[in-house]
Amino acid sequence: MGRYTEKEIKKLEKNPYTFKVTEYKLYFTAKFKEDFWVRYQAEFTPRKIMSDLGYDLEMFTQKQIDNYVQRIKKEALSEKGFSEGVDRTRRMPMKAPNIQDGSDLPSLERMQSELLYLRQEVDFLKKLLQWTIPKGKSDHGDVK
Repeated sequence: MGRYTEKEIKKLEKNPYTFKVTEYKLYFTAKFKEDFWVRYQAEFTPRKIMSDLGYDLEMFTQKQIDNYVQRIKKEALSEKGFSEGVDRTRRMPMKAPNIQDGSDLPSLERMQSELLYLRQEVDFLKKLLQWTIPKGKSDHGDVK
């Protein structure tokens, strides 16, 4: 993967969908990932989506774009949903839950994750409906 020039970094930083950019890496906002995923599910091409969301396609190789798609897809299908930048939780050491103290924390965390996931799913469905129903038309085909 190539390096971003100072000029490219400044241009990328101006995009509201950019969370952070370094010489070697671009981090997207959760909003970008969500908007990208909704459009991707509506069968827009990744290059079209990137362009529509304000990114200059000249800055990216096809391999980079393909990698973005895979990472966004992985986050979309995960229980945690979309995150800002990079999720480093996978690098944290795992602790066994303390069963003896009667703590319901693992169950509570699981329920919170599930709630977050379901909320994102509902938001996704709402956005998908916005893309599939032409503006100015009701469910019966009448013009508003």
